[in-house]
This record gives sequence, C-alpha cells and structure tokens, in this order.
Amino acid sequence: MMQPCPINYWATETPQHIALHSGSVTLTYRMLDRRIAALARQLAQKGFQPGDKLMAPAKGALASLLLAWACLRVGVVFCPLNPAFPGTQQHALAQRLQASRICYTEGEQGDAQVTSSAPVPITLDFSEELMTEQAVQLNTGQRCNTVFTSGSSGMPKAVLHRLGNHLASANGSAALIPVDQQSGWLLSLPLFHIGGYAIPFRVFLAGGRVILDDGSAPLAARLEQQPITHLSLVPTQLWRLLQAGFDPARTQLRELLLGGVAIPAPLVERMTTLGLTPKVSYGLSEMASQVCTGTPSAPGVVGKPLPGRDVRIIDNEIQVRGDTLFSGYLSNGALDPALNDEGWFATRDKGYFNSAGELVVEGRLDNGFISGGENIQPESIEQRLVDHPGVAQALVVAVPHPEWGERPVAFIDWHAQSSEDQALARWVREALPGFMVPDAWLAWPSVQGLKPSRTHFAKLAQEQLAAT
Repeated sequence: MMQPCPINYWATETPQHIALHSGSVTLTYRMLDRRIAALARQLAQKGFQPGDKLMAPAKGALASLLLAWACLRVGVVFCPLNPAFPGTQQHALAQRLQASRICYTEGEQGDAQVTSSAPVPITLDFSEELMTEQAVQLNTGQRCNTVFTSGSSGMPKAVLHRLGNHLASANGSAALIPVDQQSGWLLSLPLFHIGGYAIPFRVFLAGGRVILDDGSAPLAARLEQQPITHLSLVPTQLWRLLQAGFDPARTQLRELLLGGVAIPAPLVERMTTLGLTPKVSYGLSEMASQVCTGTPSAPGVVGKPLPGRDVRIIDNEIQVRGDTLFSGYLSNGALDPALNDEGWFATRDKGYFNSAGELVVEGRLDNGFISGGENIQPESIEQRLVDHPGVAQALVVAVPHPEWGERPVAFIDWHAQSSEDQALARWVREALPGFMVPDAWLAWPSVQGLKPSRTHFAKLAQEQLAAT
C-alpha cells in the first residue's frame, strides 16, 4: 500500500511551517523535504537499493534524523545504534545485520581495527537541498528500520519494523495524546531507542515540529524558552527537572508521557498539583513503541490498549499483536517472527486487566524468583520503594542465600539525605509481606543509560555483600 510521505505532503500544504528546530538551525517543511530529497539521491548514487541496510551510530543529531527519513525514500533499512558502543561491538552488530556500510552521523569512527568484514564508512552532504517535482509516495510494507532490544535477557536482538508499523503506532498514540500543527515534541529519547524513533512519526504525520535535544541549555530552561508542547521522559529525568525548579505553568507543555520503569506516586501527585497530570505508557520495541496509555491511577496501571493493538493475558503473561507488530528478529540474513501459532507475541511481561479494562503490568516474568518457597516479583518491591517520598529510583535483585535459596537486595537512589535502613524496611513492610523486605540496602551506583541492567546490578550486589 502506498501512502504520501508526510514531510513531502506538508512541504506542499504548509511549506513555510516550521518542521524542525536544532540549536541555531530551523527548517521549514519545504527545507526539510529538500534536504531529505538530496540525501536520498546521494544514497541512490552510492548504489543503495531497497532492502539494503545502513548502520548509523545515531543518538538524535540533525544529521541522524535527516538520514533516517532519507532511507525511507530509497527503501534502505536504517539501523541506528548507540554511539557509545565500542567499535568492535559496532562491527559485530553490523555483521549480524549484514550491513555492509555505515554512516557516522554523530562522532567519529570507533576504535575497532578495520577488517575486511567491517562495514565501509560513507560520507554524505547533509546541507545539500534538492527540489522535489512530484509527490513522494512511500510503501507501507517496506522494511524500514531495526532497533536493538536492551538485551535484558542476553544478547541484544535486532527488531525489524516495516513502515506501516510506525504509521499505525503514531495514529494510535494520537488517540490519547493529540498532536497538531502547533505541537512541538522534544526528541528527548535517542533514535536508537524505539521511544525516540517513534516521536518524529507522531509529529510529522500531524504537521507539527520536532525539537532536537541539542543540549544547548538545561532542559528546565529550554522548556521555558522553546515551543515544546509534548515531552517524553522517564521518572528520573522528571525528578531532576523538578529539582531544577521546573514549573509547567511557565512553559507551553500540554502533554507529558512517562514510561520505562515504576512510576512513583509522589511524582504523579507533585505534577498533578502543578497542573499537569502525566500519562503513563506500556510499550516495547516489538510493537513499535506504545501499546497502552493512560493515567497512573494505581501502581502498575498503564491504561487501555490503543487503537490498532490487541492485548490478552495467558498464564499471567501479556501477549500482544496488531498493526504495530514487528516483522521479526533479524540475524545473519534470517528473520525470526517469534510468534506463537495464533500470531501473538509473548512479551514475558507479567500482568492482568483490572475491572476497568486497564492493563496492570506487574513486572518481567524472568525477573521473578523463589525465596523460601515464596514467589517474589522485584518490581512490586521497587514500586513500593519509589512511592517513598525520599526515594528517586530503586532496583531490586536476587542474591544467593544458603537457607532461603535467594533473597532480595535493594539499590536505592535518594533525592537528598538517606533514611535509616530500618525506616525503609518498615515502609516496605507496611504494604508488602515480610518476606519481600530486602535483606540489604545498597547505594545506587554511577550508571549510564535510561534502563539499568539487572544483571550488572546483581553482580554488584554479590560483590559488595561478599566484601562486607
């Protein structure tokens, strides 16, 4: 099925409307369309064919976004990855994807030794413009991009999407989070993360503007100075904003979307008091971002399924399908659909529907463990901990125990001064069974990224406990 390219469409309908802000650079839809057209021509001139893969260490710079949408016009599969990955890892992932070429849109070539199997770097002129003489149509069935999963249960997997997945995702998202021509959505999540890759689709379909997170000023200041109406954050980012004096009344914010981890009740209450109740979402790479969205009315509640998504619960496991469902995991030229016989994707997330028909997510099935015959879901403890007014974030891991098999240990990131361990234990015991009270309380380590690695934290816990 063919569909007009949204950027090209708005370049014709509202050519002078602002499409993109990036530091000192502002691009209208006409200018953005011409830059993408020029890049698409350059890719074609370099011999790229539909279905070819182009790897790009891409976080969210202007060049990365231009390249992603130029790939759409040529039918090239855009394969972004974290620029922080060492060169050897970049090359290994390129081999798995069979991506023979790479474009360094952000930063320089990694430290890996160049071998015959390494992807060949290409250079492009991102300032060139080319006038489009006819309407640009895109095939919704074309292979569009890959996104690497977080690898929480092993090696990261390459999730392959088709263009139609992202269009359906954006249209469904708009049912709960409206976007229009006056909207400005900050690209606060990286393009190699499905939450970041999805934002431009939501904006460009509506003719709004994408505002790149160029780091030119602290986020609190940018929210007051720039026309940002939509914002996607994880709770830790929002806590930091509030500590910096953030007040939505001094901004143009209309929508705030939280996701990723347990949502602290004090955070929601604080934002509601300030006049901007956040929305929460449940999503995954395999479903092109959002599956459910709603108001955080209770722990784990993530709202009802969005249009174009189906959700069911089988043996406490959340299963999904719909228009946003990915094509499969791509590895060494083979595509694994990873679906059951009925076409459902098993998420390995534990959950249920409440009486209002809202999905309640309890955590990862793989994270659960047994302690003295009792089932423990770490996320339940984490939710209680982040509801403590002094806790910014928390993560609970299982450590071996000679008598009970395994016991929970908690890492705590405090807002300011920490409380005594006994006081925090009482806080947990007030809401949860005694066997779920962590045996030890450890300080939050210095870590990078939006999603802490449980495997890494479990290793740290064993090392620290062994040293005491």
